Amino acid sequence: MDRNEIRVAALMAGAAFFTLAGYEAIRSASTVLFKNAYGAENLPLVMAAMPFVVFAGVAGYGRLLTTLGPRRTLVVTSLGSGLLIFACYLLVLAGSKPVTPVLYLLKEFYIVLLIEQYWSYINSSLSSGTARKLNGPITGIAGLGSVAGGFITGISAKALGTDAMLLLAAFSLVPAALVSNLTYKLHGEPRQPDQSADETQRNPAGHMGLGLFRKNPVLAYLLAIVFVSQFMSAALDLRFQGLLSIDFAGRQDEETAFQGFFFSALSTAALVLQFVLAPLMLSFISLRLIHIMMPLIHVTTIGVAIVAPSVWTVGAALFFFKAFDYSIFRAAKEVLYIPFSFDIRYRAKEVIDVFGYRAGKGISAIGIVALQRAGVAMGAWYLPVAMAGAVLWLALIFPLTSDAPATRED
Repeated sequence: MDRNEIRVAALMAGAAFFTLAGYEAIRSASTVLFKNAYGAENLPLVMAAMPFVVFAGVAGYGRLLTTLGPRRTLVVTSLGSGLLIFACYLLVLAGSKPVTPVLYLLKEFYIVLLIEQYWSYINSSLSSGTARKLNGPITGIAGLGSVAGGFITGISAKALGTDAMLLLAAFSLVPAALVSNLTYKLHGEPRQPDQSADETQRNPAGHMGLGLFRKNPVLAYLLAIVFVSQFMSAALDLRFQGLLSIDFAGRQDEETAFQGFFFSALSTAALVLQFVLAPLMLSFISLRLIHIMMPLIHVTTIGVAIVAPSVWTVGAALFFFKAFDYSIFRAAKEVLYIPFSFDIRYRAKEVIDVFGYRAGKGISAIGIVALQRAGVAMGAWYLPVAMAGAVLWLALIFPLTSDAPATRED
């Protein structure tokens, strides 16, 4: 493996470490703050706003990328996210309830926007062969941040309070911005379309790269799979959060601590998958088979939760989903982007992995809210919806992997 590729991987993994450490704090805190302000039953309502927020955010990112280039765009979005989280913290201290849905939506958007920018650079810098060896360890180093952040949240939420966890998220983005900016300065920016050309020639598919989806079926299948996987995630998460609200009624800080420990344990399990299993699987098992295995695992765990529903079986289904999503699925999915052009790796990818991830949750929430308004008790339907998503995911794998390219375009 080339030393420059190893350095890029290590540095960007380091940036992700800081970002994910802060995210584990804001993830638990923002969810608990919203539930205490408006109730767990209204989580689908705030999630329903996500597609609109994320679409606007990705569109803004696309324009920033055109104007500033990838390095400065990453710095602006990193530090800007930290400032917004800090502003939300001050409003929470002032007793503002309306800021809690804003905070919830912000934490859902900023994390994927930053993480996908790290991966855009990694995919632009690593060869396919190197990526198969390093993508697992990259997610592993980043995952150590999740473990640390979740553990810190677990041991400090009771003593410092839920709102103080927001500060960890805000301040963690400063070293993340410094490390990612250093990576660009040391190793340069990826080759872009001719900057001397006019706007149409530089961005023939638009700032968001939407025109690229018509030309490349792999992108369309990836977007569909991400949507479906997030329908599953939303259904499992909502069922889990509802059960936790019942178990921890009136004990806000204790629930925050429990969720911190839960996600820390989840991240620890993901580390084993990232450092050990992912490199082995990507080296010795075909990419298609790896992608097929992911939904099959979820069919099994969700099936157990349907047969014997409880906070433990639903939590286990969510645990397995996120552990594999953060590790093997992520590592295998990123390999698919490597052969493509700059616009696909930096524009279309953000549509898939930023908008797709969050809009998938949001669109499912819109449907849930509509059914709730019609009088449907959704608690009983979350697990069947998750199972249907896993089956559809499996069906989409076959056309995705049959059209996947083998060599880089640029």
